[in-house]
Amino acid sequence: MIELAVEHGYNAVSVAQLTTRARVSKRDFYKHFASKEVCFLATYDLIVNRSLRGILAATEGEEDGRERLRLGFLTFAGQVADNPEAARLALVEVFAAGAVAVERMQRTNQLFETLMADALGDESARLPRLLVKGIVAGCGRLARARLLSGHPRELARDGDELMGWVLSLCDDDAVRLRGLPVAGASPRSATAAEVPFGKVPPGDERALILAATARLARREGYATLTVPRVRAAAGVSRRSFDTHFAGVADCFLATLGTLSARAVATAEPSFLTADTWASGVHRMIADLGRHLALDPTFADLAFLEVFSPDPEVVRWRSEMIVKLATMLRREAPAARRPTMFAAEASIGAMWGVIHHFVASGHGAHLPIAAPMLSYIALAPTLGGAAAVDAIVAEVSRGIETTSPRRLPRSVPG
Repeated sequence: MIELAVEHGYNAVSVAQLTTRARVSKRDFYKHFASKEVCFLATYDLIVNRSLRGILAATEGEEDGRERLRLGFLTFAGQVADNPEAARLALVEVFAAGAVAVERMQRTNQLFETLMADALGDESARLPRLLVKGIVAGCGRLARARLLSGHPRELARDGDELMGWVLSLCDDDAVRLRGLPVAGASPRSATAAEVPFGKVPPGDERALILAATARLARREGYATLTVPRVRAAAGVSRRSFDTHFAGVADCFLATLGTLSARAVATAEPSFLTADTWASGVHRMIADLGRHLALDPTFADLAFLEVFSPDPEVVRWRSEMIVKLATMLRREAPAARRPTMFAAEASIGAMWGVIHHFVASGHGAHLPIAAPMLSYIALAPTLGGAAAVDAIVAEVSRGIETTSPRRLPRSVPG
């Protein structure tokens, strides 16, 4: 399974190919696995369990929490470098294996979060759980990027920089973000949820198609989209659809592009009018959190449906993280500009936290994550204390103008 998934991609693998490569009969295959998916999940679990055992063995006996953490991350980087095929299945091809596999991956992330908390011991008790979740997501993003670039061994060479990024976030000052008053989103309206493109002008068939795609994907999932279904929902002809889009994936990506451009346009003025880079980053993140809370269609499409088996859609997520990391780095003060490595790690971490809220059904509460998301963006550049100072200062200035609210007990993390 590892060999074939890496060579051809999970979707192209068949039971016949598996039995041929493994030199067993189909009857023998079905004695052990009910389907190709079951075989993939068993392979995934095997890879993850071996990785966890290796990390535990490398950290056993070390009493210093930060040294245990360093050894753990270096071991993980070495595993990716030494076994890139297995790592690619667990970190890349898992997205192509469907919703069940992605859920399995989320549970794996929780295991690594627990491992990180155990390594830090008493120190982890002072770190907000969302921060630990973000750190694990950021490390996963970097490993995935190295695999996709075809240079997995670079991750082992990046081990010290990776650890530096992690430790830049493990600052005691992060505890000051707990209970920080933040702005909540206004109540959602049916219009925001059901008509993501607003009132489409008559005759604008492209906008009609995009709106229909957004509605269908949110209600029933990207996997259910077909050209006939989109056409019927939009009320356009096949000729009209083909005039604007090459297929379902092209149409869905155009929908994501339109919605994401609208989100950035909504938040960008807050950044441009800020006095400092740190102030602008926090303002923009706060505005994006409110926008996502009020636009559940975009939140679901960008942070849930983007985990579709279609490689083009998966690639959009990766490219979006790179674009955001480039913007974060480009606008930072020249004297303190983070490396692209650190910027990608931070954006990947923030993406993981947002996904956590959306996937757990708490997307409406995303505004309360703004201070933590801002800390993840700022701390690697400014240091933990300075990042928290900047965030607290923005909150105290009343940048968030709606009623303060605290973290609801029902929100995970």
